[in-house]
Amino acid sequence: MSVWGKHQVRRPSALVALAAVGALSLSACGAEKEGADAEPASAERTAPQAASSTAPDATEQSDDSGASGTSDPGGEEAATQGRGGDCTTDMLKAAMPASGQEMNSKYFDLTLTNTSEGPCTLKGYAGLSLTDASGARIGEPAERSQDGSGGGLLKVAPGKAVHAVVKTPGKDVTDGDCWRKPAKIKVYPPDNTAALSAEAPAALQVCGDTFTVGPFAAEAP
Repeated sequence: MSVWGKHQVRRPSALVALAAVGALSLSACGAEKEGADAEPASAERTAPQAASSTAPDATEQSDDSGASGTSDPGGEEAATQGRGGDCTTDMLKAAMPASGQEMNSKYFDLTLTNTSEGPCTLKGYAGLSLTDASGARIGEPAERSQDGSGGGLLKVAPGKAVHAVVKTPGKDVTDGDCWRKPAKIKVYPPDNTAALSAEAPAALQVCGDTFTVGPFAAEAP
């Protein structure tokens, strides 16, 4: 009885120990497998999040840089060329006295005088046309020419004027093909959309459909 009783007590302990070892082995394998699967899944979830949060910022910054890069040269070019300058119509007074006749052409001196209290700058050509007393236009606006020595950016001091050469053929060389005599001239200063008006010189009559204006210069030719 004592031997059999001893064996009966020990056998369940061995079985329990074996079961415990098996359970521990299975648990370790499961944990190892679960750990191996979790890491890639975690990396896969976080990678797209990081990409989606940084990519739009990088794209936006790149677009902004590109836009500013293309707009700056245009601003620098405009400033360098001094298109029109900063003389505005309300700062100026126009006149166009006759300046002589040469080689079958009549010449006139289109002037813009700075009537403001400070200097201003201008560059280029005026828009010039002729009108009757009621303001109706006569003929076509003057075409641009290279007459004179103008073309650069000019600083106009208060009370000073700039000059542009206006030319038309004489009546005797055009078989009398002339426009009506104007009462006034209408002048658009460079880079301005408002016009000045002044009396037309008595000698002015455009003939041969040729009416030109040169660029502004600091001195009369």
